[in-house]
Amino acid sequence: MDCIEALLGRRSCRSFLPDPVEEEKLKTVLECAIYAPSPANKQPWEFVVARNPEYNRKLRENAEAAKVYLAGRSGWKWVPSFRLDFVSEAPVLIAVAGDPSQSGLEQFAKEPSKGYPQACAAAIENLCVAAHSMGLATLWFSMFDKDGAREIFGISPEKDPVAIVCLGYPRQIGAAPRRWGLENKVRYLD
Repeated sequence: MDCIEALLGRRSCRSFLPDPVEEEKLKTVLECAIYAPSPANKQPWEFVVARNPEYNRKLRENAEAAKVYLAGRSGWKWVPSFRLDFVSEAPVLIAVAGDPSQSGLEQFAKEPSKGYPQACAAAIENLCVAAHSMGLATLWFSMFDKDGAREIFGISPEKDPVAIVCLGYPRQIGAAPRRWGLENKVRYLD
């Protein structure tokens, strides 16, 4: 699968098979993740890999509580019925934590950018696309309580749990979501 095909074909997976992910494939997707760009090459990410179902159970509890809280705060009608089965099913959970002190020079600007979460996001995208190119599936997951995630995955208090990637072989992949056309999202300054 070439790069463009992998980018355009990647989908979020909400139903995983119980099959374990081979060590070599796991290592490859993590290697692809750390090759992401980052401000001043600070590489502000840490990846915590969990393959014991106990971590899935703890994360599911955390996410269910976060869902209740977020449903109340957001008022969005779909949130209470959002199913979190994929959290329990994924054979691999990868917690991605960012280090705010490693955001690059722009962290000292008058209006600091968010270099570390941007770098972590680039690493997550690399991981997801690499996984798809090898027949694996992912879900970029962020509906969790960060303090709880720190405790579950042993992430130090000074680091920010940016996201958790659920990884495994897909049981099924949903249809491609509708995308806005370039004419709606791109402006050219000529």
